[in-house]
Amino acid sequence: MACERELAAMLCAARSIRATLAFVLVLAPLPCLADTHLATVSYAHVLRAINPKLHEDQSRVYASALLLDSRRMHLDPRLVMAVVTVESGWNARALSPDGAQGLGQFLPETARELGVNSWSGRSNLRGITVYLHQLLGLFRSSRHAMSQALASYNVGPYTVKSNGGVPPRSAQRYVVKVMAAWHAFKARLSAQPTIAAVAVALDATTVARDQAAYWGVR
Repeated sequence: MACERELAAMLCAARSIRATLAFVLVLAPLPCLADTHLATVSYAHVLRAINPKLHEDQSRVYASALLLDSRRMHLDPRLVMAVVTVESGWNARALSPDGAQGLGQFLPETARELGVNSWSGRSNLRGITVYLHQLLGLFRSSRHAMSQALASYNVGPYTVKSNGGVPPRSAQRYVVKVMAAWHAFKARLSAQPTIAAVAVALDATTVARDQAAYWGVR
């Protein structure tokens, strides 16, 4: 009975998150994805819908960095977008009560292991994609690799593995939130919109220069 109540609560949370994201995305009509030159703009548009405090130029920097790093790590950029949305709502200055920092809410020790500067949006996004890639590889032989990897992002891989691969309940709720956000983004955004038409926009040097220029004038 307790398990049934927990499952019902998780499903209710998923429906709530899907409804919220759907509301946000409906209110924020996207540029036409048929024009692949607008792909980065489309991602940036969604980021500003999630966090209206983002400046237009910063949202484009985040979008291009997100697409570049996801492509390098062979990840769905919409999954990475979902993780950051749940973790920080795309607030690069987010600080949790337990000391987690930045877009991906890295604890200082995790950031050090990944070589990440948590307060740099560019570095943080790169760290998120690397860490997710590592976690998915860690559980690649499991039937539940995705949920275990996401739970490990939330509570650490040792906690998940030491529990027989079953995430604790708080992590299960986290997985539901990320998966709900991911499915909402999958309905609105293309997974690989930048391979040909906006390759220049995804050049690592260009991204780094744009990021430095943004922070240099703010």
